[in-house]
Amino acid sequence: MKRAGLFTIILFLTAIIYSSCKEDIYMDWKLRNDRWYTTLEDSITKDTLHIFHKTSSGLYYKVLGQGNERYPNGGDWVIMRRTGTLIDGSAFDALDTIGTYLTTSYVPQGLVEGISLMQNGGHYIFYLPSSIGYDTITTNSSIPPYSVLKYDIRLLKSY
Repeated sequence: MKRAGLFTIILFLTAIIYSSCKEDIYMDWKLRNDRWYTTLEDSITKDTLHIFHKTSSGLYYKVLGQGNERYPNGGDWVIMRRTGTLIDGSAFDALDTIGTYLTTSYVPQGLVEGISLMQNGGHYIFYLPSSIGYDTITTNSSIPPYSVLKYDIRLLKSY
């Protein structure tokens, strides 16, 4: 009986130690992403060409090509080419053509905001801070919590 109790305590302590190590990994990633985003802000602020634009939510975007048709609204069906990467360059999303509803249940809040700035035929690059990305909860195992997300989007059509 005592051995079973001791074994349970050791198992419980091991689980606590393991979970705290996982949090430390994510906290390091959070600090690295926050530092990278701050560096991005500083370099963009010093840039006299003003290539990047910033929204009130913290979304940075760069217009590579402007479209010439309608702007999509929340709830619209959009067809786009999308590449998503983390700040270390690792790709988590690379779809040649995808059709999806433009709602926050399918894509991050920051991406909905960014795509609604585009016109059909446009090509933008977006930098989403974690607060308007996936924050601490992600549905993709290759995206750690607190990640700054970079998306390269070509909006082909919206309905």
